[in-house]
Amino acid sequence: MGSPWTLVSVARLMLVAILLFPVSNVAASVNIPLHHWAYEAIERLTNLGIIDRAMIITKPYSRKQAAKYVARALERIRANEIRQDGREVLAGPLLERLMVELRPELMDLGAVTRKRSESAPSSLRYGARLQTEVDAFSLGGHQDVRLRENRQGEYYANGVQNQTDFRAWFEAGDWMAAMMDPKVITNRDALANGPTTGPETSLNDKYAYLREASLKLTYWNIALEFGRGAQWWGPGYHGSLLLTDHAFPLDMIKLGSDEPFRLPWKLRELGEWKIHTFLARLEGQQTFSHEQIFGLRFSYLPTSWLEINLTRLTQYGGQGSGTSFPQTLFDCFKNAPNQLGTSNCNEQAMVDGRITIPRIPYLVPFPAGMQIYGELGSEDKWNKIPIPSRAAYLAGLYIPQIFSGDTTDLRLEVADTDYTRRKTSDHLSGVWYNNGFYTNGMRQYGFPLGHHMGTDGIDVFLRTTRYATEEWQIGANLNYQERGRGVPTHERKYEAGTDVTWWFSQRTQISVGYTYQRIYNPGQISSVVPFIETFAPGVVANNNLFWTNMTMSF
Repeated sequence: MGSPWTLVSVARLMLVAILLFPVSNVAASVNIPLHHWAYEAIERLTNLGIIDRAMIITKPYSRKQAAKYVARALERIRANEIRQDGREVLAGPLLERLMVELRPELMDLGAVTRKRSESAPSSLRYGARLQTEVDAFSLGGHQDVRLRENRQGEYYANGVQNQTDFRAWFEAGDWMAAMMDPKVITNRDALANGPTTGPETSLNDKYAYLREASLKLTYWNIALEFGRGAQWWGPGYHGSLLLTDHAFPLDMIKLGSDEPFRLPWKLRELGEWKIHTFLARLEGQQTFSHEQIFGLRFSYLPTSWLEINLTRLTQYGGQGSGTSFPQTLFDCFKNAPNQLGTSNCNEQAMVDGRITIPRIPYLVPFPAGMQIYGELGSEDKWNKIPIPSRAAYLAGLYIPQIFSGDTTDLRLEVADTDYTRRKTSDHLSGVWYNNGFYTNGMRQYGFPLGHHMGTDGIDVFLRTTRYATEEWQIGANLNYQERGRGVPTHERKYEAGTDVTWWFSQRTQISVGYTYQRIYNPGQISSVVPFIETFAPGVVANNNLFWTNMTMSF
């Protein structure tokens, strides 16, 4: 991953660029919540070539940043830089929907004209989103609960239940943005191993809790954010190796560049950069109470068709661990790899990126080309080039438009945290997300911070969507997953799902979905410290999962 001197030098140069060469029109702006439809819309428009330069891998990003991407697309369309070749059947409806969602920001940027009926610009801006979900889950194999992927520490829980959250946000001038997202659940088993049970309930009752909340302060292009939130670092759609929203949101402090920037002088032509850092505290049962996670990520966009990211996560601290801040953090960065778990920190590293390949006759026949993306991670330091000794990977292929003039897309994604066990001569198992010193591993309430399949797992995911009309979207996905392959009896899952989304209005969407799972040897968390997951040999679980969701923006 480079010497410490090189990393420090690069960081200093980027800090100078942020301070001395601020981005124009930077203003405090709240983040778009993960899994918001705007992310998929912007990703698809970027892969279609309608948005020509966008950093779309690291999430969340702000409403203002999303609006700048949309404004750039509108500018190119008005300048006749985009030809009519069948992409418009997708681009038109997606852009119209984004223009409604981000209209205040687009008016501030001058990308759309303010109507006479609309109020003049104000230093105070606000909005809200109401989301309610009714679920009916039937779990087989004598299961009471079953982990729910990428849902902020939630479980599938038997029976009919409701979940409702109200996300409200507020912005003041160019310097402050605040957000709060409380949530109510009718079945506390939906967070059976989380903040609504046990001694952590001092600030939460059993059926309501604070899902996310933040205060962001922005000066020039530096954003300082406090609060509870979720992040997704990596191009993976069904999961990511280091950081996703599978676990309950972290209480953290974030510091970094609010928007992409360029280096000074002649280095400006190298492309755009972003820096992301955070310091978070783990909750729930831990080896040492109040363990901390430090994250550092460099994002680089040299050209419109290539995006590259470097990431480092460090777990350290905790009462009784004999460590201190910041000395322990510095030592972990410079010391030799912690291959035997003898150090007082736990580390992960990753390089990830995406490449857009244009249409090539007979080779890439798709009208808008395709995107190849991937992640290569190392549990502990990156000690070998190019493949570390304790590696995991994720690889994906995304086709934004299969046929010309049609709206069907296709995504194939494969992830593997079992690579190390298979490739090592001693069949070293249980490496990813585990650690000999921090025996709870890189987890919160037992959920890994990264990919939901956990250690020694493989995941194959296929999804396609199609707009039957501009208001109706149909999706279908298949998933094969194995978890805990390093133990004699491990879990195998076969899953098929379908969903329909109806845009009742530009600000209201209603979704209905059904998923069927057939699971052999289903697993459950039996111990958090040390982390142990047990699998039920000979048990076959047939799960039927039905859900409805309504989202309204104000």
